[in-house]
Amino acid sequence: MFYKIRLLLIVICLLPLLAQAKDKEFVELQSRNTKLYIDYTVNDDFSVERISEIEIKLLNEQAVRSLKKQRFSHSTSIEKFEVLKAFTIKADGSRILVPKDNYQVTINKGSENNGPIFSDRTKVTIVFPDLEENDSIYMKVKRIETEPMFANNFSASQYFWSQTAYDDIKININLPESLNFKFQSRGMKEKIETIAGRKLIELTYKNTNPIKIKRDDFSVWDEEKEAGFALSTFLNYQSISKAYGDRAAPKAIPSNRVRNLAKQISLKGKTKKDKARILYDWVATNISYAGNCIGTGAVVPHDTDFILDNKMGDCKDHATLLQSLYTAIGIESTQALINSGARYSLPEVPMVTSVNHVINYIPEWNKFVDSTSSSTPFDLLPFSVSDKPVLLVDNFKLNLKTPATQVGDNYQEVDSTMKVQPDGSVSGDIHLKLKGLPAASSRSAWRYTTEKQQEQWIETMFSSTNKVGFATMEKDDPTPLLPEFNYSFEFNKPEFILSKGAGGFYIGTLINTSLSIYSFLNYSMEDISDYDVACSNGYSIERLTYEFPETMKILAKPADFEIKENYIYFKATYELQANKLKVARELNDETPGNVCSAETMNKQRQTLIKIADNLKSQLIYQH
Repeated sequence: MFYKIRLLLIVICLLPLLAQAKDKEFVELQSRNTKLYIDYTVNDDFSVERISEIEIKLLNEQAVRSLKKQRFSHSTSIEKFEVLKAFTIKADGSRILVPKDNYQVTINKGSENNGPIFSDRTKVTIVFPDLEENDSIYMKVKRIETEPMFANNFSASQYFWSQTAYDDIKININLPESLNFKFQSRGMKEKIETIAGRKLIELTYKNTNPIKIKRDDFSVWDEEKEAGFALSTFLNYQSISKAYGDRAAPKAIPSNRVRNLAKQISLKGKTKKDKARILYDWVATNISYAGNCIGTGAVVPHDTDFILDNKMGDCKDHATLLQSLYTAIGIESTQALINSGARYSLPEVPMVTSVNHVINYIPEWNKFVDSTSSSTPFDLLPFSVSDKPVLLVDNFKLNLKTPATQVGDNYQEVDSTMKVQPDGSVSGDIHLKLKGLPAASSRSAWRYTTEKQQEQWIETMFSSTNKVGFATMEKDDPTPLLPEFNYSFEFNKPEFILSKGAGGFYIGTLINTSLSIYSFLNYSMEDISDYDVACSNGYSIERLTYEFPETMKILAKPADFEIKENYIYFKATYELQANKLKVARELNDETPGNVCSAETMNKQRQTLIKIADNLKSQLIYQH
């Protein structure tokens, strides 16, 4: 009797959990991480030994194809790497050792005894034999960092995505007791003790049955919201900028070659700011991008002679050369560390990996510039580094950020007249004025377009399914890095409407444009949950005039519409006078900042749906 009562109580207690489980949707797994053990040993000289054991079970054929090859890479000059064990674990538990001829080693090196120019990474690929569905792969590898990226410092971090199955994770960190560090664990069980002058940290974690999240936008990402850990001997972010600056700053001292080059390039500049712009343009357009992945070169710029000799470099090299050129003509500047990815905030534990890009800051005009972007003018910042925390190398300031996209920065104006002919063709003109990032984007696209490619693009835009159209194009010289761009077309497009009978067409320009009103309508099909996304603002206006033949009768036109809510203003008027339709459509998105909350985005989605409904309206005619 007691057993039955106890069983009944257990069932009653489980009922809420069972009901809750029914409401959850679990991830459809292709693989699961059955084992992940990582042991870090930090020595007194800050060399680090890391031994990793990895076991992954493959649950379907797609996982077999994608995980059959496992790749590792290391810097040959400051790291040693060794595969200690690797084998296939069959579903019945038997093991098949990876044979020696199932390894592919790719080494980046220079000619003969010389070093490589931009990468010393060695790649090791393991190919697992006789791998099938429900088998597992196992690897035990050792990596020794013989020289830290930053002298006398160590950092390690990792997050475990909630959408991945982890059956058994164990992280051990063994470091000197005397070492000062910041530490954070999130969602992990932790055990910390001191034995024989060593600090021992043990972290464990499991996520055996991941619950599916409804998210398809990862433009803003904060790994601190996931389980994981972070440990760093950098006690604040200023120490990171100093560690970088200690080795980068000497590289930016101008040599005689740099001084002569700076004077020569900036000669045409009338003002100090003109000279700053000219030097920026020169670096952005003349120094091509190439990675610097040779040992500590990942965090140390090349010498300016190397950059100039090869006319190439990574972000550190661009920033160092530009700072050197500025110094040569008396313009004060510094370098700034920033994240160019989806991170819009700095983690609690100062991590070098939280800043992955370098730009320049000119204090005289409180101005950030990014010469790594060969298409971005001096007056603009790429969206990827806007509204982001920055670490200044000189005169460090807490909580400093790059400016967000300002209302009015991005602008498009379209004027078009279209005369519909009795045969259904249409002729006319289109004039476009662009400002801001849309202008920079268009300039970049046309800058490297050949005459033949231009002709092909025009033919595609102005031809119908059955007949070839015609157009001529006039445009500003796209070569300069300027924040404005104008271009226009005179065209004749066949088969625009039916030559006889009733029909309809959507109102709009005949070409795709950078900041068309339709481009604002890229909204989620459903409300998003409680996460931030990247967002922006912009202004677009279209003034369109249609002239119809006298034989054509307009049966219906779109209705005028106006709305102003949730930072968005839209107004559309459709005025029909005799055989002319004059259209004016204006959309002004004044969303502040580059990061929007789910609440803001969901409200804007409702506004954009209303606007989209108006844009779906057609002009209906009888011909």
